[in-house]
Amino acid sequence: MSESLEEIIIIQDGDVEEVGQSDLDVVYEDEDSAKKKKIIIFGGIAIVLVLIVVVSLLALLKSSNVKKDDSMLFIEERLDDEVTLKIEPSKLENMIVKANYLYSSGSKKEALSLYEKIAQYSEAISLYNLGVAQIKDEQYKLAQETFQKAIKNDEKRCVSAINAAVCSLRLNEPENFRYYLDLAYAYLPRELNSPLYSYYYSLINYYNENYLEALSALKNSTSQDEYPVVQKNLKAKINALFENDYDAIEAMEKELQYGDDLSIGLLYARVGDLTLASARLKDSILKNIQPARSQLALGLVNLKAGRVAEATKEIKNVTDMFPEEAYKHYPIMVTLRESLFDAQKAQKLYRSKIANSKSLNYQKIFYFSPYKVFNANQTISYIRKGNANIYIDDVASAKEYLQKSASSSSINFGITKAIQEALSFKIREANEALQKLVQIQPKHSILQYNLALTYAQMGDMTQARKHFLLSYHLDAKNYLSGVYAVMTSQLINQESAKLKSILTDAINEDEKSEEKDLYLTLLNISQNNYISTVDWLDNSYKERPLYLAMNVIISTKLDKMKIAQDNSEKLTLLLPRDILPHIMRLDSLFYDLKDTEYASKALNYLKLQTFDFSDLYYGPYITRYLYIQQNLITGKLYFLARQLEDALQSAKENRQEIISALAMVYLFDKEFEKSYSLYNSLIDDFKVRDAFTLFLGAVASTAAGHHENAIALLELSNLKNINFTESRYALGLLYLEIKNNAAATIQLGHIEKESFISEYFDFNIDADELMRKKRRPKEG
Repeated sequence: MSESLEEIIIIQDGDVEEVGQSDLDVVYEDEDSAKKKKIIIFGGIAIVLVLIVVVSLLALLKSSNVKKDDSMLFIEERLDDEVTLKIEPSKLENMIVKANYLYSSGSKKEALSLYEKIAQYSEAISLYNLGVAQIKDEQYKLAQETFQKAIKNDEKRCVSAINAAVCSLRLNEPENFRYYLDLAYAYLPRELNSPLYSYYYSLINYYNENYLEALSALKNSTSQDEYPVVQKNLKAKINALFENDYDAIEAMEKELQYGDDLSIGLLYARVGDLTLASARLKDSILKNIQPARSQLALGLVNLKAGRVAEATKEIKNVTDMFPEEAYKHYPIMVTLRESLFDAQKAQKLYRSKIANSKSLNYQKIFYFSPYKVFNANQTISYIRKGNANIYIDDVASAKEYLQKSASSSSINFGITKAIQEALSFKIREANEALQKLVQIQPKHSILQYNLALTYAQMGDMTQARKHFLLSYHLDAKNYLSGVYAVMTSQLINQESAKLKSILTDAINEDEKSEEKDLYLTLLNISQNNYISTVDWLDNSYKERPLYLAMNVIISTKLDKMKIAQDNSEKLTLLLPRDILPHIMRLDSLFYDLKDTEYASKALNYLKLQTFDFSDLYYGPYITRYLYIQQNLITGKLYFLARQLEDALQSAKENRQEIISALAMVYLFDKEFEKSYSLYNSLIDDFKVRDAFTLFLGAVASTAAGHHENAIALLELSNLKNINFTESRYALGLLYLEIKNNAAATIQLGHIEKESFISEYFDFNIDADELMRKKRRPKEG
């Protein structure tokens, strides 16, 4: 037995005809104490554990004293209410009824006086009832002494001992509680022929934390007709304790009471049926059943279900209306989703993202997109002639050119050097070089395009969009910059409809050409209009990396998997040592396999490849992310971490990219402190502070338990990208956790999506905090 004061059941003598059977389980208290005080309390750690129902599969339950208002009760309060047990009629029955009536109508002094007179005639019976009255009047020490006298008189010893235990809990006397509970158990055999035997047995075992014994007695009750509401709530509570949630729901539904909506709503939330949970909680609010708790619970259920706007409204309203209660009932504990780390769950998530993620498809397009060289007639006439802008996307010929060509200006020379770095997978070095050149010549459209492309490959879509837009505005014929500005706008939730319309009209005015076909196809992809891209698959253009990648993406969306497989194979032959083409290849080859079979085939496929790994260490973000995911779902993260550690040890420059990869591996491999330290180093020492890196640092900080650091990083991430939904959501949850609902609703209120489920962050109710609250001794 816990030494804390827990909830107790008072078993009193019959209130007889004055109280109906349906009313036997409830007593309320008003502010002026004119009404009776509710004193049903069930002890033991089970109370604490079952109160942990939350929308994330933990209970959202917690006890509370409330005023009488249309039976405003729910599961644990049903169990907390007074249980009135009938005893055999006696010649003093009428006097007892009168005394009980006087007490129930608020005439406490008259009732106590009558109990004392009754005691003169029949000490055994009157002492018991006097003790019950004293408990109701919160005279716990007197009641304890009275029940002790009743026990000595050898009448109703079992129930008197249970009520003496009640007093001991109220007085915070754990030793006396144990003594009287043992005494009740010793006297229990005397009740063997009583119809209430099984009920006594279940209560005593519940107090003794023998929950299975208590549940067995309730299921095989000899007193099923006695106090069915109390028994069904006790069944529900024990079932909830053992996570027999559907049994708990069945128990609640069987004897449905007016005030049960909140309880049942919380149980539905626990089993993950958020639709039914929401419906029940709305009914609870309409019935004014614990309005603060019901509304807050509904807000959390909506938040769990992705209905962020509704959740924000509910949480804000309850905080404004009940500022003190808003933080009492459901302490938030921010967590990360299990699918980030569990191999089987990660397999399912990965396959879903490959099939549906616009972000991944766009990043694949950016990976294979060509860089551009300005004034090509002068600089690369021996390779190609004609156009002013020529794509550089063939690594071998590009390197050959870059080694031989003579630049006509310092800017052009700088561009060519930066492209050389980018084609060697030194993306960050190329990006830094291009940033310096832009400061010198900000009105250079091709320079802006190349800089934007490096940002896109690094995963910084905010900066990528900025420079793609600049490139397009500097040269309205640079349609590729315009199209990519549309794509990056979508990735950061920025409006792009007007730009898309302008681009479509302008491109359609041009004569038919390969470039026109490319731009319109990319625009159709950006609108999820894959039906209109089908003609692209029939073109006879040169098999560029970008074109092949587009073929894979389009044919996969159109379920033309043979075309996807053929094009992904061509991509691997063209770029045999790059990781991304091979991942696209195995995704198309094994698309129809079950998750575990896919993981097995992928593992065997990747073992056979000979990668350069420069793209993993220094290259585009998508390579790093997808290769780490492949190692997660195939159980090889440990070995990848060792590989990256060795690479970091030997690296003399550009170490931040390897650190970034290693930090991500540590995160997914549950090496949270290591990941946290590396992200801090990346942000503080190497000044890598794009919105997504800051966000990942916050993810690692949360996983490692450094939630204050996570909040700081997320605030910085928001400054970099105010439309980053994941960052907003995470920050909102963390503010809920530290009981700052005002700040939380501000962050969550910026999420405009009708439905949003975070890939990274989740929340539960803090079971430890609830336990600490329940173990804290009560005053009085």
